[in-house]
Amino acid sequence: MDPLDFAIYRTLSPGGEARFWAGRRLIDPTIPARAIAEQVGISENGVRARLRGLAERGYLRGRAVTPNPSLFGVQVLVTGLPVKAAREVEQIYRDLALVEGVVFARDTLDESERVVRVHFVSESDATTRRRSALLRRLAPSGELETPQRYWIPGCERELSALDWRVLQAVCRAPDASIAETAQASRISLKTAGRRLHELIDSKACWWTHGPDAEEFPLALIQVTVQDAAFRGLVAGSILEKATAWMPVAADGFGVEPGKSATEIAGLVPADAPTVLERTVKWMGDLPGVTSVRRTFALGSRSYPGWFVDRVGEHVALRR
Repeated sequence: MDPLDFAIYRTLSPGGEARFWAGRRLIDPTIPARAIAEQVGISENGVRARLRGLAERGYLRGRAVTPNPSLFGVQVLVTGLPVKAAREVEQIYRDLALVEGVVFARDTLDESERVVRVHFVSESDATTRRRSALLRRLAPSGELETPQRYWIPGCERELSALDWRVLQAVCRAPDASIAETAQASRISLKTAGRRLHELIDSKACWWTHGPDAEEFPLALIQVTVQDAAFRGLVAGSILEKATAWMPVAADGFGVEPGKSATEIAGLVPADAPTVLERTVKWMGDLPGVTSVRRTFALGSRSYPGWFVDRVGEHVALRR
């Protein structure tokens, strides 16, 4: 990817900042090529050609939609299964499909430790204990990291029967046009466009890269500061200096804003060791920073079945 690819890639994040759902970057499905062209300074046709090139190389291959778990009265937790070999990861991926409530898993190399990070939903402490016990049985070593709450913003509206129909349509066909979503929902194009924007604005759902798209070779940088009061200052310094980077964010899903000393700094190329090491060093020298960690993503797997079933139940009930 050259600097122009990076600039276009960055504009796809809502507000130009990085947000991550279970390791996948959020994207804005409504931003037109015209708006991207204005931001990066090339023609609309040039933007479309670059987007096609990024898709062909695997960076933008399809999209996925995730309903907000808060719509169903559940919280999200994340845990880790330590692994030693790639063959263990593939078996874990297959077994996770049998555990109700598992929604996402990512194989990661965190400095020197390889772990499959598992995100699952839970309705109660009893459910968390039960699902944790099942996940521990899947770990090759029999070990399981203590599940931690994964913060997400709540949905800011109560969905109507029509909202649920539109949500079901976009979950089934995330890459569909607004016209196709309108047809699937049996509503007008104007209504579909308005409802879709309302769902996005209220955080009822979010779009990410699809399961076949990989943001590799990239490293996710996480920064820890002395206390939460330093987060804004450090984030501002990073955003100011990292203009040529992938998207950067002061916070992301998983970390509750204002209540944590950890912040998601952004994505940087992992296949350029000199750039990565230089980046880690200058970030570590920022006032208030206590540590900088790199996480390398090795692969991932989505399990949308739980969300599909819950949305389907609401559509059926409201009919």
